[in-house]
Amino acid sequence: MASVDTSAPSSNPLRVLVVEDDTESLQLMGALLSIWGYEPRLTPDGPAGLRAATTEMPDVALLDLGLPGMDGFEVAQKLRASPGGNAILIVAVTAFRGESHRDKAFECGFDKYLMKPVDIETLRLVLAEAAPRTGVGSAGAASSSAPPS
Repeated sequence: MASVDTSAPSSNPLRVLVVEDDTESLQLMGALLSIWGYEPRLTPDGPAGLRAATTEMPDVALLDLGLPGMDGFEVAQKLRASPGGNAILIVAVTAFRGESHRDKAFECGFDKYLMKPVDIETLRLVLAEAAPRTGVGSAGAASSSAPPS
């Protein structure tokens, strides 16, 4: 298992929206992001996630695809179409397997596609990519600059 970086948070942490309908997964991801020094915003369904994203404009959105109310594909499409939506790094975090889901995700505006269970180091690298893109700090950034596969 990967080690967890507990370094001090950045003075300007990445704002990370997590949209996940599994309560335990949502809380775990929020705790991990907080430990890494990010500022998580947790929502349990598609409509709440879209409202949070369009009003709070996070730097990163981690979206499950199979969400109640509005699936992650639709959330990503609507987020991309909203003012400022193109500045957000949108990452699918899903158990959906297969090229058709992956292809559809990229067509809907996702930047990255991570499979559950998410590899912790891959997640760290994806979040580290967002820091230079958004111009804010990345307290939990991994030391490697190699992109995730």
